[in-house]
Order: sequence, then structure tokens, then C-alpha cells
Amino acid sequence: MKYLYFIPISRQKILPAALLALCAGSALPALAQAQTEPGVVLAEPAGVDVNAVAIGGTVVPYRAVTVAAQRAGRITALYARTGMMLQFNQPVAALDDDVLRQQLAGIKAQLTAAQSTLDYAIYALPGSGTPGGMMGAMMGSMFGVPGDSGVDAWLARVNRINQARASIDQLKAQERALQAEVGYGAVTAPMDGIVTRRLVEAGEIVQAGQPLIEMAYVARLRAAFDIPVDMTQTVAPGQPFTLRVNGNRLLTAVVGEVAPAVDARTHTQQVLLDLPPESGLKLGDYIELLLPRSPSHSSHALVIPANTLLRGSALPMVEVVTGDGHYATRIVRVSERLPDGRLLISAGLSAGDIVRVQP
Repeated sequence: MKYLYFIPISRQKILPAALLALCAGSALPALAQAQTEPGVVLAEPAGVDVNAVAIGGTVVPYRAVTVAAQRAGRITALYARTGMMLQFNQPVAALDDDVLRQQLAGIKAQLTAAQSTLDYAIYALPGSGTPGGMMGAMMGSMFGVPGDSGVDAWLARVNRINQARASIDQLKAQERALQAEVGYGAVTAPMDGIVTRRLVEAGEIVQAGQPLIEMAYVARLRAAFDIPVDMTQTVAPGQPFTLRVNGNRLLTAVVGEVAPAVDARTHTQQVLLDLPPESGLKLGDYIELLLPRSPSHSSHALVIPANTLLRGSALPMVEVVTGDGHYATRIVRVSERLPDGRLLISAGLSAGDIVRVQP
């Protein structure tokens, strides 16, 4: 049965006659003609077996943190700047504390008054209650003589003393909290590292929890790769792999972490490799992981032009013409970039697939 491929006019693409001929059975003439068309190309066999797949990744810090404000206030000084190396506990920023110090002064005045109340409750002479103490109270109760009990007066005095002490304890707790708030105004670095981003400027008013800067620990670096799930079965922490830098330089790194969860959108797992100290790489550098394939899983590679890859995609993806004339997006595995600019594809395409050239 013959199929005619048609792209809707809304996509502003009509397949060339060469591809129609290909689908009708004239494969060889259509292949030569389709390759000359600027809009689509055919995935061609490379004639080689691929036993390793190159997966692109990025150099990332061993550890990254965001330094945030612990209380609200106006930034009076910002010492950190992008690219600056910071030591642990080195000042990063300072927040104003005028209002807090006024509140501290008010608490101190209340403490003085509460201490005076306590001293009076302890050292004041007993009042002119019913004479005779407890015996006098008993006699008054028996004969109907009105008067306060000596026990009640003693208990009332103890109660006043306890209340004064509780008030002092409460004020001291408020004083300690205010002093801690004042201390939070001095923001310091939580570790040694480099400032990768500054998010505020001096003079701004910030809220508690608002990020101020981002830091990265760069004494050790890692390479992060998003690897398809079916290729992570043999990847485990401590396992060494070969990495390729700048297309030709090779180095060995060991797996540090394997993400426990799979990305539901891309069906990949993130793998972090610890780079050697002498790698000479910087944050954000592009790096490739040469992931070996077992002989039973080796595949026949295909080649496509580099300009068929979708731009702005986190994973290598292409658009392939489907049977109803529309474009379907596919994730491909790029094994190698050839010197002539084409890509060696180890998975994701079949020979003869019609691939769109990106405008």
C-alpha cells in the first residue's frame, strides 16, 4: 500500500516530491533528491557499530548554597560580589538594627522596674493585718471577729514575689530574642566558596528568608549527566568512567552520586561524577561521558546533520515526519560529532527516517 505524507499548511511545510517518491517505493532516487532539500533529510546508516555513547553534561560545584537574610531590614552594607572568594564566617552583608536597639532599651527599662517590684515584695515589712498571726485568725473565726488570716497574707506575699520573678524571666527572654535579632543583621558565609550570583544591592529592604547571594564550593568539582534510564542499570557510586573534554582530551572520573528518582518528563536519571583536582575545568564547562555499551546492546549508528537538533532543548531531540504527515519529537543519543559537522546517532532513529532541518 502506498502512503502520501502531507504536512498541514498551518505548519508552512509541504514535503518535496522526492519524499513522496520514496514512500511510493523509489527509495534510491528519492534518497539522493531528499538530501538536497533544505527542509528535511534522511537518517543514513553510518556503516559502523557503536559500542559507546557520548552523553553531554555540565561541570557543577561539589556543593552550592543560597545565603538568605534571617530577618527583615535594610541592607546597610553588601561586601560580597560576583566572583569573590569567601572564607567561612566572612562577612557577606549587614542589616540595620536601629528599631531593634530601641526595643532593647525599652526592655531594659522594664527589667529595672520589675526588679524593683521584686525587691519590694521580698524586703517590705508585713502589713498591719490581724494581730496574732494564725492564732489570731482562728480566734477571729471562732468569735466572729473580722480580720485577715496571717496565712493568707503570707501566701499573698509569696504570690507577689513569684509573679515579679516570672515577669523578670519573661523580660529577659524577650531581651535575648532581640539580641539574637540584632546578631542576625550580620550575615556571614556558611562555607568556603566563590560567589556565583549576587541577588540584592546595598540599600534594599529585604524580608526574612529572602536570598542575598549564591555560593559554590569549587575546591572540588563534579560533572552532572542526565542519562536515559535504560543505560543507568550498571552505573553505581565508586565506578570509574572516561570523560572527554573539548572533543579530544580524556580524563577519568568516579561516580559520586546517582539520583534515586527518575525524571518523569525526560525518563532520565542524574549521575554526578567527581572530577580529579587537576582537571583544569571551570563551572559550566561542557563535558562528555563515554558510557560503554555491552556487546549484546551495540547498535548500528546513523548520521544526521547537526542542524536537525532542536534548539534550546535540555536533551538532544529531533523532529521526525510521521505517517499522517505531522512532526513527532524524538529524543536521540548522540554518540559523536563527526569532523564534517554531522552527528553519529546510536539510538532514537531508524534508517530512512525523515528528519526535519531546523530553520
